[in-house]
Amino acid sequence: MKERSIQEFADKQGLKRRIIHAPGALGSWEKEAAKLTDRKATEIEGFLIALFDAWIDNSRLNNRWAVPEGNLNKDKKFFAVKRIPIRAYFWYSDVQKNTIVISHYVYKKRQKLRTEDVRKVKVNWESENAGKSK
Repeated sequence: MKERSIQEFADKQGLKRRIIHAPGALGSWEKEAAKLTDRKATEIEGFLIALFDAWIDNSRLNNRWAVPEGNLNKDKKFFAVKRIPIRAYFWYSDVQKNTIVISHYVYKKRQKLRTEDVRKVKVNWESENAGKSK
């Protein structure tokens, strides 16, 4: 059976890869989806689930499925999946192999990356890496 909501997709292992959500990420989806019409929210949610399913099962994706959005530190970037007007910010985990971590979702009215979004991604990333041995 296929997933029907982002909530059911919270921690999903595929054939080759895994997607997990940072604490608060699922709540941010609910908050941001509520700003959309039901039809648009369902459309975007379906798009994200299909995209995430394809990624975890190692399907070939367009190289623009996710774009670099900002820096976590001097060597590490975070990315965004964009489906106007929603963005899902994530990073490739150094702690868990073949895993991306969704930091949060945001309703975007403009193109510019907000300082608050960078801060939220960094806090979630630092939380994941806090126990990692260096």
